[in-house]
Amino acid sequence: MAHTPPEDPQRPLQTVGHVLDSRWMMALAVAAVLVAIVWALVDNRAGSPSAVDPFERRPMATVELLGVPARAEVTLDGREITNRRFGVTPGTRHLLEVRDDEGRSWRQVFLADGSLSLVVELRTHFVEVEVEVEPSDPERASD
Repeated sequence: MAHTPPEDPQRPLQTVGHVLDSRWMMALAVAAVLVAIVWALVDNRAGSPSAVDPFERRPMATVELLGVPARAEVTLDGREITNRRFGVTPGTRHLLEVRDDEGRSWRQVFLADGSLSLVVELRTHFVEVEVEVEPSDPERASD
């Protein structure tokens, strides 16, 4: 934008006041927009049920393990846990595994909604292998 020179060179320009006024107006407009955004966010969180996480209102589901040997290792979804009574997110699948130092194990997939008690029964898993054995005494082999 080109400014036209003032008619009287001795008279100062009056644009300084207009620039300051427009800057203040811009600052007030930006502040008003920020206040409106903050107000909308706070109002959404406090009043709108859709903005609240649905699991926040639901209590944790309680799971209790019964019959777990004292030195057994218990994992929930791949992470070791030390308590035999614990809470899980309701409505989701979970994997429990229990193993002891004798090689016995137990595994359970469950979906809890409220309170759940699980009886752990450790079992040894056998693998069948065929083995051919040749007699070591040749005299007995002919009998």
